[in-house]
Amino acid sequence: MGPLEGFWWGALGGFFAELLGWFKLRHEAPANLPVWFRTLYYWVCTLGMIIAGGVLVIAYVRSDVKLNPLTAINLGASAPLLLGSFAGQTPPIDPGRVN
Repeated sequence: MGPLEGFWWGALGGFFAELLGWFKLRHEAPANLPVWFRTLYYWVCTLGMIIAGGVLVIAYVRSDVKLNPLTAINLGASAPLLLGSFAGQTPPIDPGRVN
């Protein structure tokens, strides 16, 4: 799988992950949808997460990890979780010496 193909499979996985969030709102009347659902910020973040799924798969492909389409979709769908875990981890800081 090349980087471009991997990107599209990963983006599809990112789309599926976002689709799950929309699916959870399926029983809401349009007037009762959350306010954030109608904001440009939300849709930009949604698009960003879909793209992040594709970019994550490109990183795997460029690292010589052999992927099939199903694995690439899975990686793309997990992009928000992986990015969240990266951001949530801070490196340990040595407190230094106290005199």
